[in-house]
Amino acid sequence: MTEIQNEDDAFLTPLVGSWAETKYNLVANYNSLFSTGMKNLWDQRIYLDLYCGAGKSKIRTSNKVVKSSALLALNVKYPFDKHIFCDIEKENIDALRSRIDQNYSWADVSYIHGDCNEKIDDILKEIPSHLNGTKVLSFCFLDPFSLKMDFETIKKLSEKRKVDFLILLAFGMDGKRNIGLYLDENHDRIDRFLGLSDWRERWKVAEQQHINLVKFLADEFTSQMIKLGYLEEAADNFISICSDEKKLPLYYLAFFSKHSRGYDFWKKVKNISTEPELGF
Repeated sequence: MTEIQNEDDAFLTPLVGSWAETKYNLVANYNSLFSTGMKNLWDQRIYLDLYCGAGKSKIRTSNKVVKSSALLALNVKYPFDKHIFCDIEKENIDALRSRIDQNYSWADVSYIHGDCNEKIDDILKEIPSHLNGTKVLSFCFLDPFSLKMDFETIKKLSEKRKVDFLILLAFGMDGKRNIGLYLDENHDRIDRFLGLSDWRERWKVAEQQHINLVKFLADEFTSQMIKLGYLEEAADNFISICSDEKKLPLYYLAFFSKHSRGYDFWKKVKNISTEPELGF
């Protein structure tokens, strides 16, 4: 598996909590399984990271420097054929580009600066098409810091394409913290995240039945992914990432594929992980 610890350098290195190390290990392990297992089955394997960061992070409590998702994808034994990196912060894109130019000049990389929800058409143009019998499989990692991600972005990415998703669901961080604000009918944050405008009525019923908010949002999101053709196995395969101090779930990593082989890989990653599965 890919080693995530790395040396510091002269470029931007954002501070993160120690829980991020767990996340990066999970991503690194899945990248390794995916890139190896799919190398002889597809003509092109594409890696998309739409909240890509700077390529390295520093653990706040220990000052340990680790590779974050973008560089981890470049370190697999059997490289992806193309990498597409997007971030809303230009400083992140600049630092990532510098690191890649310095150490991964062989890689085919496209950089897109901006909000991925607004830049989705530019992102789609960078994904190779299935022309003349060419088989293209993409793996997309979506790692927003909050629920500020539009379901429409996922829908557009998956239309007429083979795309597996690993998505950070910030239900513990953003969902619970701001539910009072989001319940306001004039606020569309969860509407856009779920791709639904009628969830509030179902939430009222669920709340009366003492259903946990996290479970409700997870079920709603998974139901939307199933409508896109993703397998129902996703609902049973979330992995929780917990806070440093109180060990409360901060967010969940959710994997979605239209083929059982993807879940075979993800279950192997879950078995490697020491973190608990999603508990409501």
